[in-house]
Amino acid sequence: MRLDDLLGRAVLVFDGAMGTMLQARGLPAGACPDLWNLERPDAVVAVHREYVAAGAQIIETNTFGATPARLAHYGLADKCHAITVAGVRCAREAAEGRALVAGSMGPLGALVEPLGELTFDEAYAQFAAQARAFAEARPDFIIIETIADLNELRAAVLACKDHAPSIRIIAQITIDPSGRAFTGTDPETAGLVLQSLGADVIGFNCSVGPDLLVDAVARMARVVRVPISVQPNAGLPLLTPDGTTRFPMGPEDFAAYGPKLVAAGASLVGGCCGTTPEHIRRLRAAVEEMKPTGQPGPLSETLGLASRTRSLFFVEQNLPVVIGERINPTGRKLLTRDIKEGAFARVRDEAKKQVAAGAAVLDVNVGVPLIDEPAAMAQAVRVIQGAVDVPLCLDSPNADALEAGLKACVGKPLVNSFSLEEGRAEAVLPVAKRYGAAVLGLTIDERGIPASAQQRLEIARRLVAAAEAYGIPRHDVVIDPLALTAGAQQAEARETLRAIQWITDELGVRTSLGVSNVSFGLPNRPFLNAVYLTMAVTMGLSMAIMNPLEERMMDTVRALRLFLNRDRNARVYMQEVGPKRLVHTVEEALKIAAGEGRAASPGAAGIPAAKGTSAADGARAADDTSAADGVRVAADTPATAGTPVADGTPASTAPALAAATAPAPDAGVPGPDPAGDALGRRLYEAVLEGDRDAILPLVEQGLAEGRDPMAMLNQHLIPAIEEVGRLFGEGIYFLPQLMLSAQAMKRAFSRLKPEIQKAKVGQAEIGTVVLATVQGDIHDIGKNIVAVLLENYGFRVIDLGRDVKNEVVLEEARKAGADIVGLSALMTTTMPQMKRVIELFAREGFDCPVLIGGAATTRAFAEQIGARGHGRDAQEAVALALEVLKERRGGGMEKG
Repeated sequence: MRLDDLLGRAVLVFDGAMGTMLQARGLPAGACPDLWNLERPDAVVAVHREYVAAGAQIIETNTFGATPARLAHYGLADKCHAITVAGVRCAREAAEGRALVAGSMGPLGALVEPLGELTFDEAYAQFAAQARAFAEARPDFIIIETIADLNELRAAVLACKDHAPSIRIIAQITIDPSGRAFTGTDPETAGLVLQSLGADVIGFNCSVGPDLLVDAVARMARVVRVPISVQPNAGLPLLTPDGTTRFPMGPEDFAAYGPKLVAAGASLVGGCCGTTPEHIRRLRAAVEEMKPTGQPGPLSETLGLASRTRSLFFVEQNLPVVIGERINPTGRKLLTRDIKEGAFARVRDEAKKQVAAGAAVLDVNVGVPLIDEPAAMAQAVRVIQGAVDVPLCLDSPNADALEAGLKACVGKPLVNSFSLEEGRAEAVLPVAKRYGAAVLGLTIDERGIPASAQQRLEIARRLVAAAEAYGIPRHDVVIDPLALTAGAQQAEARETLRAIQWITDELGVRTSLGVSNVSFGLPNRPFLNAVYLTMAVTMGLSMAIMNPLEERMMDTVRALRLFLNRDRNARVYMQEVGPKRLVHTVEEALKIAAGEGRAASPGAAGIPAAKGTSAADGARAADDTSAADGVRVAADTPATAGTPVADGTPASTAPALAAATAPAPDAGVPGPDPAGDALGRRLYEAVLEGDRDAILPLVEQGLAEGRDPMAMLNQHLIPAIEEVGRLFGEGIYFLPQLMLSAQAMKRAFSRLKPEIQKAKVGQAEIGTVVLATVQGDIHDIGKNIVAVLLENYGFRVIDLGRDVKNEVVLEEARKAGADIVGLSALMTTTMPQMKRVIELFAREGFDCPVLIGGAATTRAFAEQIGARGHGRDAQEAVALALEVLKERRGGGMEKG
């Protein structure tokens, strides 16, 4: 059997680190390693041969940083093709048929929107340039590695599939000790999304040691059906007295984890930073007799949807899944106006309220006539994903709008919808397949909607076959047999229920239904909808597209889960429904309210204005709706009787509103007193929730009211960003939330800064910080985050950029009169530059404290090199800067 045929059948072993091996052969610090493919191919080939001799069965090309953007740092952007092709040639020469070759493609060193300024298309173009070179050079694999942003990984995978379609893809995400990527992606979500995009192998590399990756591999193995790869570091680096770095995990200790990784589900293992040919030799010996445990995992054939940070699998205990329908302009004048004007605050608000009410997926429809629907769909997706962390269902008859939404959506969405109407499947299915989406098929063919369940079953069979023909697996196909209006087509309401059962049983796919259609034109619609939903679920319905703010419907869902033994010990039912009484008519609600001594009138406190109306049925008569048609009344305390809070959400669901933000702070987090200062609370929440659109109008309102700008900053904005830092530090918030909050804070501070300067001339900035990524290192994501936060706290920040020479750091810090210098390094090979900067300061007599940070740096490392401190993350770096400034000022915090 050829080596190439062993993938997935035997445990294959990768090589180890390349950069440190080249440095040992004379690569200068700060030089471009990839350029040696052209200038020193003998050294590159020699490293590859060492790994092949050690037993590596897959060796990676020396092209990790060969995208044009990375090479541009060295003035080599036009050498991407030549360097990449030469890199594959070097590896082939060394492999001599004894090892496979994987073309290495690394990160771009910049955050992709919405976290950064690099657009998805720009990221795609960078990866595409290298992919075209790989297509010419023909490695056995392209390995996309050391990327922590799922969106950047998406761009890379798509670029490789488009421009090197015949080369298999290995896609590896980098996680931190929390078990997630720093952008919040967990192993299950990474596996689900990357597999759906079409990666042939998925896994992890870099960042942490093998001990922390065993659990991550096991978690990913549960959801995938493709081989899993893992390439850990040999621990985090330590600085030696001579200024070089070493990795603490020796070959024997490292190799001991090989069998554990294979047992957890890996079928390809290797090394990353700090590993050597000896590490690989020991690893090969440790796993040589082992066989992969085997895919697919238990959830790999189950429908799964995902956001950036959360996966939802359609297993029995999660059914029926509620898809919130309210982000839809049909019949809603205010939402229509907002979408037409490009304002998405109402879309954001609807997303948060629906998730707070229990929606597990959100339908997104921006179909307003005469607008740029693709642009509106993309913007709506970005806004919603910035507000909540549930998966999305992209809803449009416009294939271009669907593609725009799919490109913007970080995760795995559901596409709503395709049918057998002429041209519809051909327009939708290729786009859905390209972006790894699941699809929802409507039982409509060229002749329309058939009357009988049997006819709908036959159309469903054709829909599934059409999806499978485009490479979309059966478990990613959902069928909607369409609820027709019982008032006009009464017999067909029963046929829909029969179709649900037959489609579920005979085709083995999930089913969906827009429930409220069935009651159109009939009185007491909420009651009818709840009954029909109950009947549909007992027939096997998997998901319901409905208004989650209708409490009768949500409580019906909770009751169904209880009776179907999906809510064990009735835990959710007791938590959500237990404390309240349900009423069915306005009269009952008024009577109960009067009996408890509360004023109640139609239209107030969530009481519907007229019997038989629905807040969000199909064509809506009003834009602002109550939270329930079945009115919630507390069984014990009037304070939870559905009384609206400031944003219109019933008080009883307000704690859940926090849980809807992606992911959420505790509901009990202290903040400004809303009773005493409503605007202060809104300022605080705008930062906490990263609401960049709302923050400036709120600041302007405060200034118009004559509020002290410094008081707004100190009493509301800074406490909010500090709370964001706490949530980030505890793993409740992730980088997307941190960045959104920081951007909202920056907008507020930028507006307040001139007002503060007017009031306190010369005292708006509390101190000066000079930041730089050290010489030879071109990574600056973390540094940029620190810069934003420091500015938010009133520091004057001078950012020198990336790859800054030590002498330039000294010169610019002196010129600026810096109070603090902050140094960042991601690459282990450039960390010694931090020590050299500190030594340079000492030699030149420049007394300025140096703070350091970066993924591989530690507090112990900071102490070793004589740095004043180490910032583990951006928030800790800011806190340390404030502490150091206070020391230097003798307790004072403002420059005179």
